[in-house]
Amino acid sequence: MKRYLQFWLILTGTMLLAVAACNLVADPYGLFRLVDEPGFNRIKPSAGAHGTMAKAYQVLRVQPRGLILGNSRAEVGFDPEYEAWPADSRPVFNLALPGTGTETTVRFLQHVLANDNAGSKVVPKVVVWGIDFMDFLIDARTSRRIAVTSKEGNRLLTNLDGSPNPTRALQQARDYLESTLTLGAFIDAIETLGHQGDPYAVDLTPLGFNPMRDYLKITADEGYWAVFRQRDLENVKAYLRRPKDIFDADGHSSPRLDDLRRVLSLCRQHGIALHLIIYPYHSHLMEIIRITGHWPAFEDWKRAITHIVGTEAGRRGEPPVLLWDFSGFDELTTEAVPGKNDRQARMHWYWEAGHFKRELGNLILDRIFTLADAGDQFGTLLRPENVEAQITLLRAQEAEYRKSHPRDVAELESIAEQIKFRRRDLRNH
Repeated sequence: MKRYLQFWLILTGTMLLAVAACNLVADPYGLFRLVDEPGFNRIKPSAGAHGTMAKAYQVLRVQPRGLILGNSRAEVGFDPEYEAWPADSRPVFNLALPGTGTETTVRFLQHVLANDNAGSKVVPKVVVWGIDFMDFLIDARTSRRIAVTSKEGNRLLTNLDGSPNPTRALQQARDYLESTLTLGAFIDAIETLGHQGDPYAVDLTPLGFNPMRDYLKITADEGYWAVFRQRDLENVKAYLRRPKDIFDADGHSSPRLDDLRRVLSLCRQHGIALHLIIYPYHSHLMEIIRITGHWPAFEDWKRAITHIVGTEAGRRGEPPVLLWDFSGFDELTTEAVPGKNDRQARMHWYWEAGHFKRELGNLILDRIFTLADAGDQFGTLLRPENVEAQITLLRAQEAEYRKSHPRDVAELESIAEQIKFRRRDLRNH
């Protein structure tokens, strides 16, 4: 009996070690990067689903001089390896996190700034933060901070108040164990090794960028019309659920705007140049903002963030804080969506209305770092003295778009009416 138990203990231990070794080498989430070889384990199909965990550790190892913050729009749109990044800002790490808001941005920036890897503290020179209008919408009556989840917060170096996080070591141990000794990690490791030759595999690069290779196949198989229609539906539903306030009950600020102030303060304290990017929303999404009744809040949001940047940015001699507005109706953001039955046409600038391609992100980086003319009226520096003129211009552009694209607008309005009707019907029953 004793020998039998010894046999099974040895067998179980050997199997656990084999699983751990496989998971450690294949590294399905990009957590360790001990082995990182093209054709073997470079592509990480499972990393995106664990991006918040993987990026929290990887950004500390990279010690970036340039940093990208934001949500999924920034993760897929801003390439950290694009040539326009200044030499003194490399390496650049894409720390944008899908589905997260402004507090997460604050927490992860604090995390990076607290990093003291082997006694060598590297502070970013440049931060590019994609700020999303939807993230700033609140209900003024019930405005409250949206806290970072405990697991996400526990793996960061600091607490929200900037003090050291005493729970991090335990969470790090849990993350490492779950990434090496679990069956789920083993399955993901096998999938990682098996997808290295797949040109359409989902991926998250060592510098945190999502190249969206899976969308190459999706758009080829289904066509851009279907992908846009699905995203339009999702956007309409999302905005119809959202409140329409920017400020809380006192009418002066909100937790989200306070997060913006905190990022400005952190960058000023550490001598970091900050570029705030209002995303180049596709015209479909701009129309959805109007159709769902959020246009006044959109204008108020631009006024609010312009005021904050204008009054709280760095003084002369300090690194700049620049607010770039790429929203509008121009030849880029009004890119035509191919027809319903067209599977051959390819869009150059957008995957769908919610996400722009790296090609458009590259134009933005060209614009902000070289002040290059990337198209007529593409990208405007917002300042207190020009924000009202820009808002007036945008209203005129939107009115002209409705006249020149009546079919697109009618389809979006029809989607919104159908969703509203279904909701009324559900409430009545």
